[in-house]
Amino acid sequence: METSSLDLVYLDRDPLTDLPSAGICLKEDMRIAHGSAEVDGLITRTCLNFVELDAGIRRLHAELEEIRARARKKFYKAEAMAVGAA
Repeated sequence: METSSLDLVYLDRDPLTDLPSAGICLKEDMRIAHGSAEVDGLITRTCLNFVELDAGIRRLHAELEEIRARARKKFYKAEAMAVGAA
């Protein structure tokens, strides 16, 4: 099973805005072509400053914490059922 890593995509000059932009993507989805980044799999919105990027990272962190909590409940419930069945 292959796992994914996250990476920063930073453009000194975004083609749409002519301003710097950044986002977080899945590392294997990042493509570099003709000196500009073409990004598939961006998991934050395109951010025009650090404050926006930081907010996107905080949102990802909150989502991961919620997923962890749900997984913990499911694993502990399955564990308790297995002990009860024994």
